[in-house]
Amino acid sequence: MDGYNLVYDMQIERKYEIGFDTKWDVDGVRAALRGAARTVLVAHTNADGDAVGSVAGLTALLTAATGAAVTPMLPDGVPDDLAWLPGADRILSGQADGERCRQAIAEADLVVGLDISSLSRTGCLEEALRVSKARKVLVDHHIDPEPGVFDTVVSEHEASSTCELVYWLMRAALGEEAFGREAATCLYTGICTDTGTFSYSNDRPSVYLAAADLLRYGVDPMAVNRQIKNVFTEARLRFFGFAMAHRLRVYAERQVALMVLTASDMADAGVQSHELTGLINEVMKLRAVDCGILVREEDGKVRLSLRSKEVYDVNRLAADLFGGGGHKRAAGATSTVSLEETVRRVKEKLGIEN
Repeated sequence: MDGYNLVYDMQIERKYEIGFDTKWDVDGVRAALRGAARTVLVAHTNADGDAVGSVAGLTALLTAATGAAVTPMLPDGVPDDLAWLPGADRILSGQADGERCRQAIAEADLVVGLDISSLSRTGCLEEALRVSKARKVLVDHHIDPEPGVFDTVVSEHEASSTCELVYWLMRAALGEEAFGREAATCLYTGICTDTGTFSYSNDRPSVYLAAADLLRYGVDPMAVNRQIKNVFTEARLRFFGFAMAHRLRVYAERQVALMVLTASDMADAGVQSHELTGLINEVMKLRAVDCGILVREEDGKVRLSLRSKEVYDVNRLAADLFGGGGHKRAAGATSTVSLEETVRRVKEKLGIEN
């Protein structure tokens, strides 16, 4: 075992394996984290595993390594299927705990934005964050971070996830001694959810090295896998079947699959918006499909989730359609028009006639 650890440690220290850390302002990040008395951590609306994992994981790391009072928050709170994550119960909801969130932001001397390319993705917390005089640090893996907002930016769109970036950045800024099982479990979970358990967004050796190292802190990978995959309610599973059978259209000539869900579809089935997580990935299992698009009504808005395999650049597609964005292979957008008009524009953009 000692020989194994020696070889492993030699490999983990080879900077070219990480591939994108040489330009990070690690000293600046370290100084900001250790110099703050009150720190706020925030991620995006409709939080996924990467958002919750990075917020909860960094909370645990900063609590262990600094004397700062850390206030983690999410605009909509933690979705039910991620409430099991260590420290998730500490995360405030901008909707339910609005006044506490706004007060914490107003009193903070450091704000760390996680898994957001723009403050517009923080929903009900955006205004308070924009007027905050605190130093702002961004750690993110989306394309084109909003300019002029953050004092320090660590943005790598080729990284698998924000949780991976948090791991490498905090390893350099705070040291290995800051990590424990709680932080490692949160970060490992975010890596798994954003890569489909290493099925996509993982073409760099760095993601495997990060995951392997996190396991050394006591993460139970099988338990994590059960928590993120085997959590369907009967209503959710039946709704996936309904959506695939009755709301999916495949346009083989364009290598496109389009699924359109109405608010009444979800209400009739008794499912919530966060339960749609993973539905678009099921569409991508079709051999004839390179681009999958889910269009759905949600909270009075029309939202799009886009995925691709090789041909389509869905980041550009989302941007061209409704000013959305993300990555070449995974992106999202919020429409400014009706569901029917949204679908019409999507079809027109893709050259689909019916």
